[in-house]
Amino acid sequence: LAAGITVDKSKAAIKKMDMQATQEFLAELKVLTHVHHLNLVRLIGYCTESSLFLVYEFVENGNLSQHLRGTDYEPLSWAERVRIALDSARGLEYIHEHTVPVYIHRDIKSANILIDKNTRAKVADFGLTKLTEVGGASLQTRVVGTFGYMPPEYVRYGDISRKVDVYAFGVVLYELISGKDAIVRPTDGSASGSRGLVYLFEEALTALDPKEGLQKLIDPKLGDDYPVDAILMMTHLANACTEEDPKLRPTMRSVVVALMTLSSMSEFWDMKNPGLVNLMSGR
Repeated sequence: LAAGITVDKSKAAIKKMDMQATQEFLAELKVLTHVHHLNLVRLIGYCTESSLFLVYEFVENGNLSQHLRGTDYEPLSWAERVRIALDSARGLEYIHEHTVPVYIHRDIKSANILIDKNTRAKVADFGLTKLTEVGGASLQTRVVGTFGYMPPEYVRYGDISRKVDVYAFGVVLYELISGKDAIVRPTDGSASGSRGLVYLFEEALTALDPKEGLQKLIDPKLGDDYPVDAILMMTHLANACTEEDPKLRPTMRSVVVALMTLSSMSEFWDMKNPGLVNLMSGR
C-alpha cells in the first residue's frame, strides 16, 4: 500500500495490483462496493487504466500485527485489545449475517486488521473474499489464505463456510492474549520446530494446571495489567472458535455477544484500577 491525496485533500491508501491479479481486484471491488460498515475499511475509488488501483480510506495507525509485535508502537492495554477484538468481530458479523449475498473473508489475520488513531479496528483486504448463498452452506474451493489461520477442513478438503473466518478470528484472539504470531518459531528462527499458536494454547488448556500454562503464554507487555477472569474468558472463546469440528464453532454473532460482555468486564476493571493501568501503560 502507498499513501496518496484525494481531490478533496484528504489522505488515502492506494493499493496497486498486478494486471494478472484481475480476479482478486474484481473480488475486492465487488465486495467493497456492496458492504458499508464502521468496522470495514471503506473503498473510496478505483482505477483500471494501465494498472489496477484500489483507493481506500486512510487508516493511519498501522495494523494489529505491528501493534502486537512491532517496536514503533506503545504496547496495547488489555482494554484496547478487547475493543479491537470487538470491533473486528462486528465487521465480520456484518458480512456473515447482514449482507445479501453472505461473504466469507478467507484471510482474517492480525495484519488485515487496521487500527485508527483512536485505537479502533477495521477489517481490510477483501481480495480473497468468497460469496455464498444465504444460509452459509459449505462450499469447496482451492485453498488460499495464510498458514496458521486456516482450519483443518479447509486445508485438507478445501471446504469453506463462514466457520473458516471464525477459526481465523480465534487465532487472532490468541494473538491478542499472547502477543505471539500465529506460527511460533524457535528462538533461532529456524522453520523446524515451529508450532501453531492454536496448538500451544490447547496444550496449556489440557495441562494438569491450565492456569499455570496460560500464564506462560500471556503477553509480557501486559505486565500485571489485566483482569485474570477476562483473560480466561477470551481464551475459552478463542478455543471455541478454533474447534476442529466447524459445527462446534460459534457464529460471529455469538462471538460479538461474548466480547461485549468481556468489554464491559475489562472497562469496569480499568475503572477500579486506574493507578495500575496508568503505571503499566506509562501514562
